[in-house]
Amino acid sequence: MPALSRMMVFADGENIVSRFQAMHKKGSEQQPDVQHERDVFAWHPQAVQPDLHHVIRATYYTSAVGDEKTIWEIDEKIRSLQFQQYHLVASPHISGLLGNKLSSLVLKRTKKPREIQRNRCSNVRRYILVNAYRNNLDTVYIITGDGDFVPGLEDVKRLGKRIYVAAFSSGLHPRIRAVADRLVDLDGCFFFAK
Repeated sequence: MPALSRMMVFADGENIVSRFQAMHKKGSEQQPDVQHERDVFAWHPQAVQPDLHHVIRATYYTSAVGDEKTIWEIDEKIRSLQFQQYHLVASPHISGLLGNKLSSLVLKRTKKPREIQRNRCSNVRRYILVNAYRNNLDTVYIITGDGDFVPGLEDVKRLGKRIYVAAFSSGLHPRIRAVADRLVDLDGCFFFAK
């Protein structure tokens, strides 16, 4: 049986929570298992759809206002969130999904919001590129609709890596749709169908 491909998940928390809140405000009804903290995070365990991949790491990047204790509490909440991991069981003909915990990077929001966003995006892009150049992954799974990631993702594709993009239909930049080898629509995970 061939080995599972290696996948790393990079969740752009600011984009996820802003798109989720915008859709919710326009009347979309959230699924009961969505976990949400206003302006900090929004998550559903099926936001990661790994196919035949082993998820090495899944990290949620965000920022928040507050003292060190508040930032630490948010970090703990995010690290308690689960995602689905593909798991081969004893029989080669039977497989299943196994839950895993997210890791997180929560920046303290003390500067102007746009400056924080640039820092967060730079961190995410850097982590993606470093792992791709070091051949630590076969597939990047990025959860965002933000077009700022496109140049870095194009570099990753030139290294022969696959790109999965998971995003809401609201605010999905056309260039990030074009760079994706697979596009995962998050609307159905987070919201009931209208």
